[in-house]
Amino acid sequence: MKKSYLFYIFFIVLALVLSGFPKRDAQARPQHQITSPYQLIDAVNGLRISYGLAPLPSHPILMQSAQAQADYMASSGQVTHSRPGGITYTQQLISLGFPLAGDLSLGGFRAENIVNTFGPMTWDGVPPAWQDAEHMNTMLSGNFTHIGAGISQSGDSYYYAVDTAAATGSGQQQSSASTVLTSVPGGASESAGVSQFMVPVTLSTARPDGNVYHKVQYGQSLWSIAIAYGTTIKNIQALNNLGEDSIVYQGQDLLVVTGATPAATLLPESTATLAATITLAPTSTLASSTSMPVQEVTSTATEESTETTGSTNSSRILVVILIIAAMVGAGMAVWLIRDPKGE
Repeated sequence: MKKSYLFYIFFIVLALVLSGFPKRDAQARPQHQITSPYQLIDAVNGLRISYGLAPLPSHPILMQSAQAQADYMASSGQVTHSRPGGITYTQQLISLGFPLAGDLSLGGFRAENIVNTFGPMTWDGVPPAWQDAEHMNTMLSGNFTHIGAGISQSGDSYYYAVDTAAATGSGQQQSSASTVLTSVPGGASESAGVSQFMVPVTLSTARPDGNVYHKVQYGQSLWSIAIAYGTTIKNIQALNNLGEDSIVYQGQDLLVVTGATPAATLLPESTATLAATITLAPTSTLASSTSMPVQEVTSTATEESTETTGSTNSSRILVVILIIAAMVGAGMAVWLIRDPKGE
């Protein structure tokens, strides 16, 4: 009986242990097939929420521009940011009435991600084609205020477009909008790739106290800055008391890293050695940029050259005197030998 009780207890414990393990279910991680524009917007906003960013509301003009681009790609079979009729993405938004913010001569604050898939897109994470910093910035930038999406199908091919943009604070078109409509904005590529203009993030060096500050340039966002400095949006927000605000402005100074190693400074001896090395270079430009050291080193070199020349001339005179003395001595010796009185 005792063995029987132990047997039952063993199976009860085993059943409890096995019930505690997660079941290997193929549906445990749902994979969403994106077949409508609003499913795509939900997926992008879900990504933003996972990074602590507010979701973007859809805008009817961005929905229109994204759908038109998806339809154009499906009809042409090309994955491109170029618009029909040769207009740019910026011109399209302005012509549709979107109050685009940013420098319109550079394209304004707008971006677009496009992709072509065989069969519907399965969103179980960011699509591989959109995982680089530029495409991620399209979806995660805090500078953008609205979003739109479009999907079009041609046979088994699906074409997707996500349009994001920033509207002006007033909700009105900028005064330069009419000029942009009759010209081609520069600086933003409209070919295949990422349709946005952003000044690349240049890393700043640490100050003596170990703090690293970054001055925000055109088109840069907390996302692109955080990626470049190897930190997070949350850290930058905390260091600058931004709260949940993810919008940054051109020219803004942000504290991005603390406790960094300051850039090494040259010691005075090293500086003097470097100056002397540069001075000795035979380039006139270098000589003019270090005028005082050049004069000192050049003077020293001239004196050394003069001393060397004088020493060489003295040696030559001494050799000539010795040769003459030897010849005179030899002549006298011959004369004494041949003189009969010397016998």
